[in-house]
Amino acid sequence: MPRPAPSPEPGNRSHEAHAARVRVDGVELEAEAAWVIVAPPNYAPDLIAWRSMYDLQRGLFTAAGQLPMPDPVLFSRDILPVLKRMTELQWVNKGFAGLFGAGGPLDFTDPALIDRLAAVPADADHDPWLELRRNIYNSFRLDSLNAFAPGLWPWEYGDAFGSFAEDSPRNNLALPDFQAALMRQWVRGQFVDDRKAVQAIPADIDLLPLAERPEMLDRAAMSYCIADAFHPGCEMTWPMRHATLYSAPFRIRARAAGQKERFYGAKLNQQIALGVDGPLTGQGPGTITRYMALPWQGDTATCRSGYDPNYDPYLSTFWPTRVPNQVLDEADYAIAMDEKRPRAERLAAFHRRVDWEFSVLGPLDYPEVATSMIENFDRLGIVEKRPGPVDDPDIPPILYVSHARPKKPKAKLMASAEKQVEADDETPATGKLAEAGWRSEEHRRSFEIVRFRNRR
Repeated sequence: MPRPAPSPEPGNRSHEAHAARVRVDGVELEAEAAWVIVAPPNYAPDLIAWRSMYDLQRGLFTAAGQLPMPDPVLFSRDILPVLKRMTELQWVNKGFAGLFGAGGPLDFTDPALIDRLAAVPADADHDPWLELRRNIYNSFRLDSLNAFAPGLWPWEYGDAFGSFAEDSPRNNLALPDFQAALMRQWVRGQFVDDRKAVQAIPADIDLLPLAERPEMLDRAAMSYCIADAFHPGCEMTWPMRHATLYSAPFRIRARAAGQKERFYGAKLNQQIALGVDGPLTGQGPGTITRYMALPWQGDTATCRSGYDPNYDPYLSTFWPTRVPNQVLDEADYAIAMDEKRPRAERLAAFHRRVDWEFSVLGPLDYPEVATSMIENFDRLGIVEKRPGPVDDPDIPPILYVSHARPKKPKAKLMASAEKQVEADDETPATGKLAEAGWRSEEHRRSFEIVRFRNRR
């Protein structure tokens, strides 16, 4: 018997808690409240972010002593996802495709590579893959690193990007302490190769044992929410990483009935934020997402990659599993799948990527793109799972393809961009600048000014 939840407060329409009484075999149980959050569209719904909200919360509750540290470390559960997700980013960012994608030297779906990484050494004197594991671990940025190093993995922007100093260590995302601790054990060979014991997760929750279903509901919901850069984020933002927000693992603390929301003033400082009556304790309707962008398109339009094309036209990136950067479009997918075409042409089409945003809305300046995204967000490409060729050594059997509805044909979009360059007396982009999708340096600057407007 669902009970009506309290009405959202004025201006807060993003989420609210829902409680229920449930009858099981004639016994009435009081269910804990669950929170419903309305978020922006997920443009790559089959792909999990490099750090999911489930990853963040698992580490948070472990550090707080509410969950035990995994023991033993399991390769498939604790190690492989950290690596494999970088390979999956090949479908939404061309930079990741180059190193971690199909045909790349570190394709973490390659069975031969996975066999090496999952090989448990017989003893310290017989460990042929120790240095491989160590090199991979050392390629990640650690939280303890106090230096600006954009070349370290995972090649994603961090919380500080655009707001703090240009060389801030927090401009890029780091390997969280929880995952780092698990990977150090893996490097030392202290892990279990559990691949044979891993069973596929059933598509229907009713196929799971009853005792496993509550945990799976938490995991399923939080695994498809991102916890990469909280700048501000996509579904939720920085309060989610504070233990005081929760009454128990995976349970958001609801404020007392009848308690009104406090007004924190025009500016939120650290003293207020961390106070006992601050925003990181009991929650009410609309409070979890109150620090998100309004409208979301205004922020999403600038969630691009390669803001410094002199370093790399595609890297770093924000959260491409929600807001893709470069994608395989349907035209190139058709070429890659056409076995009648020359091999070189098919491979070129498979490795080619188009700009997810500009290929639909056109390479306009920031204000025009943001406005167009509000009006045409339904036209932007949804990255869908499609069948690939069978037994092809270079093209995977499963591909992810962007299904979009551009405002205008490609030729007209490019013609409009050329007119804009001429009208504004811009120098047309060449080299890395053009490779990154910008029509000119002035075009790039129109986005950078917005993204870096709060830089200190």
